[in-house]
Amino acid sequence: MGMKRIAPLISGLIIYLFAGLIYGWSIFVAPLETEFGWSRTQTSTTFTISMIFFCLGGLASGFILKKKSPRFIMIIAAILLFIGFAGASRIDSLVGLYITYGVFCGSGVGLVYNSNISTVLKWFPDKVGFVSGLLLMCFGCGGMVLGSVASALIADIGWRTTFFILAIGFAAIIIICSIWIKNPGRNTVFPKPKSSDKKKEEPGEDMNIGQMLRRKSFWLEFLWAVILGSAGLAVIGHASVCAQDMGASIAVATLITGIISVCNGLGRIISGLVFDHFGRKVSAIVFNITMAVAVLIMIAATTASSIPLFFAGAVVLGISYGSVPPILSVFTNLFYGAKNYALNYSAMTANLIPASVLGPLVAGAVKTATGSYTGVFILLLILVVLAYGLQLMIKRP
Repeated sequence: MGMKRIAPLISGLIIYLFAGLIYGWSIFVAPLETEFGWSRTQTSTTFTISMIFFCLGGLASGFILKKKSPRFIMIIAAILLFIGFAGASRIDSLVGLYITYGVFCGSGVGLVYNSNISTVLKWFPDKVGFVSGLLLMCFGCGGMVLGSVASALIADIGWRTTFFILAIGFAAIIIICSIWIKNPGRNTVFPKPKSSDKKKEEPGEDMNIGQMLRRKSFWLEFLWAVILGSAGLAVIGHASVCAQDMGASIAVATLITGIISVCNGLGRIISGLVFDHFGRKVSAIVFNITMAVAVLIMIAATTASSIPLFFAGAVVLGISYGSVPPILSVFTNLFYGAKNYALNYSAMTANLIPASVLGPLVAGAVKTATGSYTGVFILLLILVVLAYGLQLMIKRP
C-alpha cells in the first residue's frame, strides 16, 4: 500500500512544480517589453488573463472529472499548454500573447491544478493537511525554481526558443507523470490515523456545487480568502519598490521578494501540519493572526524606514499567505465532502480572481494618494482584522 501511494504523490509533486511556472510570468516581461515596446500595464494584463482562465480551467476540470479519468484531463491540459507555449514563441502582437499565454496556458494549468490535487488527496485521507501543503508548496515554488531555469535560458537563447522548449517540456512531463495520477481502487484500504493525529472535525456530508453555493459558510470562507489573498498579493506586488523607497538596494529588494516566495512555500507545509494536529478552525485563526502580525511589523518598518524589520515582516507574511490554499483545500473537503471535492474546490479557488486584481491595484492607489506605503499597510491591517471576524462566524453546515 505504501508504494502505491508514493507513486501518485511524487508524480503530483513533479506536475505541480512545472505547473507553478505560471507564477514566473515576470521573467518574460522585460524581454517582451524591450522587443515590442509594450507598457507594464499591457504586459501585466497577460498574467491577469492567465489567472482568470486558470480559475475557469479548474471549474471545467471539476465537471469533466465526473465523467472522465484524471489522466484524460492531464492529456488535454498538456495539449493546451503545448499550444500555449509554442504559440507564444511565435507571437508578434499583444492579442496573440493574451490568447496563447493568457488563455491556453492559463486554462491548461487550471485543468492540471484541480485534477492533480483532487486525485492525489484520495490516496491520503489520513494526511489531508500535510499532503495538501506539500503539493501546494511545490506549486508555489515552481515559479521560483523553474523560473530561474527559464530566466537563464532567456539570457542564453532568447525568449522565443525558451517558450518553445517549455512547450515540449511541459507536455512531456505532464503526459508521463499522468500515468500514475489515477484514483485508488474501491477495495483500497488506507492506514488509520494515529490516535494523536485524530482531528476533532470529520468530513461533512457530500454536497454538490449548487448546495455549497447556497451555504453561508462558503461565502464567509470565500471572502476571508479574498481578503487575505489580496493582502498577500498587495505586498508581493509592491515589496521590491517599498524596500527601495526605504533605501534598500535593488539586490536587497530582490532578495526580500524572493524570501516571500520561499516562505510562501514553507507556509503551505506548516499550515498542513498545523491542521493535521489541531484542526481547521485553529489553523485558520492562527495564520490569520500571523498575517496581522506581519502587517504590523511592516507598519513599524515603513514608519522607521527599517530594512531589517521589513525583512522580518516579509518572512511572517510569506508563511501566512502560503497557508491560505491548504486551509481552503481542507475546508472544502471537511465542510462539503470528498465526492464533489474537485468541482467545489475549483469554485473556492476562484477567490484568486478578485484577490489578484484588488490587492495590487488598491495598494497602488493608496500609495499614490498618500505618498507612503504606511497607509497601505494600515488599510491591510484593518482588512485582516475584518477577515478574522469573518472566520469566527463560520459554522459547520
